[in-house]
Amino acid sequence: SSGINAEYGDKDVFESQELTDSEDEEEEAVVDTSQLTWSRYFLHYTCLTGRKTLGVIDGMGEWLADFFGITGPKYWYIVQEYERQKEEEERERQRGLRDEGQQLEGGVAETAT
Repeated sequence: SSGINAEYGDKDVFESQELTDSEDEEEEAVVDTSQLTWSRYFLHYTCLTGRKTLGVIDGMGEWLADFFGITGPKYWYIVQEYERQKEEEERERQRGLRDEGQQLEGGVAETAT
Protein backbone atom coordinates (compact mmCIF):
# COMPACT_ATOMS: atom_id res chain seq x y z
CA SER A 1 0.00 0.00 0.00
CA SER A 2 3.03 2.27 0.07
CA GLY A 3 3.77 2.01 -3.65
CA ILE A 4 6.75 -0.32 -3.09
CA ASN A 5 7.27 -3.44 -5.17
CA ALA A 6 7.42 -6.58 -3.04
CA GLU A 7 9.47 -9.53 -4.28
CA TYR A 8 8.42 -13.07 -3.44
CA GLY A 9 10.72 -16.13 -3.64
CA ASP A 10 11.27 -16.38 -7.36
CA LYS A 11 12.58 -13.27 -9.07
CA ASP A 12 9.91 -13.68 -11.74
CA VAL A 13 7.05 -12.87 -9.37
CA PHE A 14 6.42 -9.23 -8.42
CA GLU A 15 3.48 -7.54 -6.80
CA SER A 16 2.98 -3.82 -7.26
CA GLN A 17 0.65 -1.85 -5.04
CA GLU A 18 -0.49 1.68 -5.74
CA LEU A 19 -1.62 4.41 -3.40
CA THR A 20 -5.36 4.32 -3.01
CA ASP A 21 -6.31 6.78 -0.32
CA SER A 22 -5.24 10.21 0.81
CA GLU A 23 -3.81 8.92 4.10
CA ASP A 24 -1.02 7.15 2.21
CA GLU A 25 -0.32 10.31 0.24
CA GLU A 26 -0.16 12.37 3.43
CA GLU A 27 2.25 9.88 4.99
CA GLU A 28 4.58 10.18 2.00
CA ALA A 29 4.40 13.98 2.08
CA VAL A 30 6.01 14.15 5.54
CA VAL A 31 9.56 15.41 5.00
CA ASP A 32 12.05 16.56 7.61
CA THR A 33 13.00 19.87 6.00
CA SER A 34 15.75 20.52 8.56
CA GLN A 35 17.78 17.71 6.97
CA LEU A 36 17.46 18.98 3.38
CA THR A 37 20.05 20.93 1.42
CA TRP A 38 19.00 24.35 0.13
CA SER A 39 18.34 23.05 -3.38
CA ARG A 40 16.23 20.12 -2.10
CA TYR A 41 14.48 22.45 0.38
CA PHE A 42 13.57 24.85 -2.44
CA LEU A 43 12.48 21.99 -4.71
CA HIS A 44 10.33 20.47 -1.94
CA TYR A 45 8.46 23.70 -1.25
CA THR A 46 8.14 24.55 -4.94
CA CYS A 47 6.49 21.17 -5.62
CA LEU A 48 4.30 21.45 -2.51
CA THR A 49 3.15 24.93 -3.51
CA GLY A 50 2.53 23.78 -7.09
CA ARG A 51 0.38 20.83 -5.98
CA LYS A 52 -1.69 22.99 -3.65
CA THR A 53 -2.11 25.71 -6.28
CA LEU A 54 -3.14 23.14 -8.89
CA GLY A 55 -5.71 21.71 -6.45
CA VAL A 56 -7.22 25.15 -5.84
CA ILE A 57 -7.29 26.04 -9.53
CA ASP A 58 -8.83 22.66 -10.41
CA GLY A 59 -11.56 23.17 -7.80
CA MET A 60 -12.27 26.67 -9.08
CA GLY A 61 -12.42 25.38 -12.65
CA GLU A 62 -14.96 22.73 -11.69
CA TRP A 63 -17.05 25.31 -9.86
CA LEU A 64 -16.96 27.70 -12.84
CA ALA A 65 -17.83 24.95 -15.30
CA ASP A 66 -20.79 23.97 -13.16
CA PHE A 67 -21.82 27.63 -12.74
CA PHE A 68 -21.80 28.26 -16.51
CA GLY A 69 -23.41 24.90 -17.29
CA ILE A 70 -20.61 23.52 -19.43
CA THR A 71 -20.24 20.20 -17.64
CA GLY A 72 -22.01 18.10 -20.30
CA PRO A 73 -20.36 16.50 -23.30
CA LYS A 74 -19.64 18.85 -26.20
CA TYR A 75 -21.69 16.91 -28.76
CA TRP A 76 -24.42 15.55 -26.46
CA TYR A 77 -27.16 16.85 -28.75
CA ILE A 78 -25.82 14.63 -31.57
CA VAL A 79 -25.92 11.58 -29.30
CA GLN A 80 -29.50 12.40 -28.28
CA GLU A 81 -30.55 12.86 -31.93
CA TYR A 82 -28.99 9.51 -32.87
CA GLU A 83 -30.84 7.74 -30.04
CA ARG A 84 -34.09 9.44 -31.04
CA GLN A 85 -33.64 8.31 -34.65
CA LYS A 86 -32.95 4.73 -33.57
CA GLU A 87 -36.11 4.70 -31.45
CA GLU A 88 -38.11 6.15 -34.32
CA GLU A 89 -36.73 3.53 -36.74
CA GLU A 90 -37.61 0.78 -34.25
CA ARG A 91 -41.17 2.14 -33.97
CA GLU A 92 -41.44 2.28 -37.78
CA ARG A 93 -40.15 -1.28 -38.03
CA GLN A 94 -42.71 -2.44 -35.42
CA ARG A 95 -45.48 -0.53 -37.21
CA GLY A 96 -44.39 -2.10 -40.53
CA LEU A 97 -44.50 -5.58 -39.02
CA ARG A 98 -47.93 -4.88 -37.56
CA ASP A 99 -49.23 -3.52 -40.89
CA GLU A 100 -47.75 -6.49 -42.73
CA GLY A 101 -49.48 -8.85 -40.30
CA GLN A 102 -52.82 -7.11 -40.85
CA GLN A 103 -52.39 -7.35 -44.61
CA LEU A 104 -51.68 -11.06 -44.32
CA GLU A 105 -54.80 -11.54 -42.18
CA GLY A 106 -56.82 -9.51 -44.68
CA GLY A 107 -55.34 -11.48 -47.60
CA VAL A 108 -56.26 -14.78 -45.94
CA ALA A 109 -59.80 -13.54 -45.34
CA GLU A 110 -60.17 -12.42 -48.99
CA THR A 111 -59.01 -15.75 -50.40
CA ALA A 112 -61.40 -17.63 -48.10
CA THR A 113 -64.45 -15.81 -49.52
